[in-house]
Amino acid sequence: MKVLVTGATGLVGKEVGKLLVEKGHQVFVITRDLQKAEKEMPFPFTGIRGDLSKGPISDPKLSEVQGVIHLMGESVVGRWSSQKKNKILDSRILGTRHLLQTLKSTSAKVLISASAIGYYGDGADRDLDETSAVGEGFLVEVCQQWEKEVAVFSSAENTRSCSLRIGIVLKLDGGALAQMVPPAQFGLAGPLASGKQWTSWIHIDDLCALFLEALENSKYDGVINAVGPSPVTNQEFTESLCRQLHKPLGPAVPSLALKILYGEFSRVVIQSQKVWPKKALELGFKFKFKTIDQALENICQVIKDGNKVYITEQYLPAAPEKVFPFFADAYNLEKITPPLLQFKVEKVSTPEIQTGSLIDYRLKIRGIPVRWRTRIEEWAPPIHFVDTQLKGPYTQWHHTHQFKKLGAGTLMTDTVKYRLPLGLAGTLAAGWYVKSDVRKIFEYRKKIVGGLAF
Repeated sequence: MKVLVTGATGLVGKEVGKLLVEKGHQVFVITRDLQKAEKEMPFPFTGIRGDLSKGPISDPKLSEVQGVIHLMGESVVGRWSSQKKNKILDSRILGTRHLLQTLKSTSAKVLISASAIGYYGDGADRDLDETSAVGEGFLVEVCQQWEKEVAVFSSAENTRSCSLRIGIVLKLDGGALAQMVPPAQFGLAGPLASGKQWTSWIHIDDLCALFLEALENSKYDGVINAVGPSPVTNQEFTESLCRQLHKPLGPAVPSLALKILYGEFSRVVIQSQKVWPKKALELGFKFKFKTIDQALENICQVIKDGNKVYITEQYLPAAPEKVFPFFADAYNLEKITPPLLQFKVEKVSTPEIQTGSLIDYRLKIRGIPVRWRTRIEEWAPPIHFVDTQLKGPYTQWHHTHQFKKLGAGTLMTDTVKYRLPLGLAGTLAAGWYVKSDVRKIFEYRKKIVGGLAF
């Protein structure tokens, strides 16, 4: 199917896009900045320049579209000024209205849209499913209007629309967990307010699978709760996170502190929503992660030992067999490392890189000369390789390079687990600078690698 994705550069959009390509679909993306999207998207796509928040879009390529996954929307997180609330509302209501006007020139017969469990408001201890009454509050009004706009699409003959009411999305490098993990790693994560409020969550993999199932299965229609099958209290959620990280539970965060930090949005942070995925289960959807422990164990496995983690992805329009050889030459590292680091490979212990190879470098970090020795722990061309620092500035540096066939090209994923010396003191003193430096190094690498002809 030829599928149009809006909001494709977001947390969910990038993962949905990859899964669509894996399943053999062709992806079209509407974006305001085509160049930026081409650099950031971890999957192949056909780009359509435009801004749905400003009006409908006209492009000949849209005539090919057969289905739509609609993820566009201003983030609701943060303090709500009048301007922020207008952006939250307009990005969803006007964005959806303009999308429907745009789709009149297409062959699209199915529209799967994001919504949110914010529809239910504060449900206290009540069990909530798709038949439950609407709640009260700003986000409730947003969700109501949003879903009404989406439903207009299915009023035409042979068309279908579905709104997925999404709970807290669990992904390590984005969303709520990205804010919760750092304090949890230091034993400072505690329940919010009383901790008795219910939390409805979903693992990113299950959410993406649910979007695909809704797109492909005509039985999915109307509103469907996109949450895991076992809601937990905020206390239980926080305890599970601390348990996975082998850290003690921290002190509770008072309601007043949340109000000072977030203002009106703090009510959303501590509201109780015990939501069940009744329709998804009735339709036979199989959740991969049924409990919060299963979900967080999967997500936190790369940081259980206290490591920091940096993950970056890049799509390259060439097969892994053509991409991998570039990285099999240790001296090519000099080409993809920022000149400021004065990076130089001094010696490689074997004629060709293999498991056990030792590579010695020298470089400068913020002007300070550093010697670095790496050991190749795993070497499995053209799929992956792993290198570990034996000598250098970090207490630990473990870098996994993965090359996965995606469509006609390669999804290259770098996962770096690192730990600074001096424990908490080292992290507090230099953690932000190191994180920034690592990000800049890989941004430079992506720029250079993206310009290579494999």
